[in-house]
Amino acid sequence: AWRRAWRAAGDHPADTRKDRAGEPAFRAAVAEHLLRHRGLAAGAASVVLATAGTSAGVGELASALLRPGDTVAIEDPGYQRAVGALRAAGIRVLPVPIDADGLRVELIPPGVRAVYCTPAHQFPLGARMQAARRVELIEFARANGVFVIEDDYDGELRYDTAPLPLLAAMAPDVVVHLGTTSKIIATTLGVGWLVARPDIADAVLAWRAETGTAPSPAGQRVLSEFARHGDLARHLRRLRRVVPPRRALVVDALARRGLPVVGDDAGSHVVVELPDAAAEQRAIAAARDRGVLLDGLARHHLAAAYRFGVAIGYTAPSTADLVAAVPIAADCLAAARHDLPR
Repeated sequence: AWRRAWRAAGDHPADTRKDRAGEPAFRAAVAEHLLRHRGLAAGAASVVLATAGTSAGVGELASALLRPGDTVAIEDPGYQRAVGALRAAGIRVLPVPIDADGLRVELIPPGVRAVYCTPAHQFPLGARMQAARRVELIEFARANGVFVIEDDYDGELRYDTAPLPLLAAMAPDVVVHLGTTSKIIATTLGVGWLVARPDIADAVLAWRAETGTAPSPAGQRVLSEFARHGDLARHLRRLRRVVPPRRALVVDALARRGLPVVGDDAGSHVVVELPDAAAEQRAIAAARDRGVLLDGLARHHLAAAYRFGVAIGYTAPSTADLVAAVPIAADCLAAARHDLPR
């Protein structure tokens, strides 16, 4: 199915110019995907634009809607590539702590122009923003005249319960929705989407026209062809079958060593917390010595780090590599947590 999509995409004649909004077939495929899999109706109240991914979408929103020196609140710990995209546009990024319910709305600094968050599956800690917190965030945005950037980077990957409504479905007037193929297909495809009310979409298109930029149509055509025959929907159904056993393999290996995981049963990674920065560094160093790379939580903070541990991805490695690597990671984490000799 994947090869067929690439062949069909390659049958298109050479373009003389890009469609700055994105290929029409791609935008239609995304609209159907969002309605079917994320409960978001992109219609008269909103416009779907193609992007090169969520980080690119954040950068475009910052450049099109904000001015250098404006401030944006972001989850802390949070997604550092979004931080980088905002800073590259001259935006000041202000950290906001999170808890088990998501971003703490009452701690958003005054005067921000926008709020960036990952409500479906907080990155990196994996919490799901609860319904009451979502309402609180929307009310804050409306009361203060700010917009919310909803990064739904892996919202399709939920295995335990039905997802909560997207912020964009609850409040299209103040929420810009970003999605990507990075977690559901491949990070290298470089294709994503932005859903926003018409004036915001127009501002992004105007910025693209001024700068001569537009997302590449190649990946868009591959995805639209992949979706056209129902292969994207079948692929997502398969993911929801094959990924949970991978997650269970990781969770079980950690549990056998007394290591609970943090976050919802969703997405493509789990988090193991450690007591302090020293324990995190011990675990990372020990695993590296045995050929396994671990991603520490400390580097995902903007302010002083207050959550320590590692995030363990379980979707990218082959099954053989995952089976080989997880026991090593678990051993190193257990030793670091209890300060045991290696």
